[in-house]
Amino acid sequence: MSWLRNHPSIRPSLEHLVAEDRYFKKHFSADAIEAIEHKHRPCSYEAFARTIVGQQLSTKAAATIWGRMQLLADPFEPKAVLKLKDEVLRGAGLSGQKVVYLRGLSEAVQSKAFRPEKLKTMSDEDVIEAITALKGFGRWSAEMVLMFALVRPDVFSGGDLGLREGIKRVMKLKERPTDKESVKLAERWKGHRTAASLLLWHACKS
Repeated sequence: MSWLRNHPSIRPSLEHLVAEDRYFKKHFSADAIEAIEHKHRPCSYEAFARTIVGQQLSTKAAATIWGRMQLLADPFEPKAVLKLKDEVLRGAGLSGQKVVYLRGLSEAVQSKAFRPEKLKTMSDEDVIEAITALKGFGRWSAEMVLMFALVRPDVFSGGDLGLREGIKRVMKLKERPTDKESVKLAERWKGHRTAASLLLWHACKS
């Protein structure tokens, strides 16, 4: 997978923000961009299923359960997943709630009510509406798809704790802003808010 920092829709924005924005200019040197490690993710049924599996789990635990899921459904597609009984899915490590979410996703893709491959032709708000119609996917999940799968250049998620902490650090605020406050503060980066998000997340590591 390609590094998101080098995507042609993102790289110029990163360079612009580090060179021109008064907050990012003070916090980052130009070569800091090379340390950003977020990856471009696929926009597929499998990617959405993996998101469900990984909810509220450590990376290691999620990877273990995902490995079991791939063995149970090979190839990993809606038809194969829907054939699996609930107790089999729970035995692989899914909670009862995640079983419901995975079945809902699988049924939506199988019936073509939800078509991940069509998201790339939709507006940002239509993408959010389509994804949040699925059980287990809120606005934050949809915004992450917009950023990391569809690589839309102007996305910011006020519900993301890391972004709010990043704003606190970069702007040297006394307190972490609320979701609404962070959305308002991020308006200064309009047109480049995905790149700004990558820098804010990176600020939490520095």
